[in-house]
Amino acid sequence: MAVVALPMLDTHRVEAAVELLHAAGESLTAAHLAGNVRARAAATRLAVLRAATAVLAVRPAAPLRGSSVAPPTRNVGPGEPPRRALDVWSALPRVAPELTEWAQFFAAVLPEEGDRGWWPSVREADDLLRQGEEFATVVAGQLGLPPVPVTGALTSLGPASGGTRR
Repeated sequence: MAVVALPMLDTHRVEAAVELLHAAGESLTAAHLAGNVRARAAATRLAVLRAATAVLAVRPAAPLRGSSVAPPTRNVGPGEPPRRALDVWSALPRVAPELTEWAQFFAAVLPEEGDRGWWPSVREADDLLRQGEEFATVVAGQLGLPPVPVTGALTSLGPASGGTRR
């Protein structure tokens, strides 16, 4: 029998990941119970971002190219342009290459923060919810954590529930 050494995980990071996955489950539950397309899509978006962030919380980030440490964070002063937030879907493949296809998928189908003009059709929202549930399950399995709890039956949305095409 071969003995495999596994890296020690920081308990605070694991606790953060568990909390993020639990929050992802709450968002998926909210998506199930949503009464319109916008609420379902927004809750699903939040769920997958939380699940991806759980991975980033546990796995050590690779250093930036040409640097052994990440740049220091600083507050933005008056008149300075704000720094661009880290793009979760770009960072995820660097720390979890096995989730690259998921990152590419969500980067392609989810809107940028603040894009208020994007809302999927009812079918697209339901498909996105199913993909979000599967992604959260895959993430929990990859991290060796319990499955993401989702409670509540899927609320049926009619064609007039607030969806518009892009």
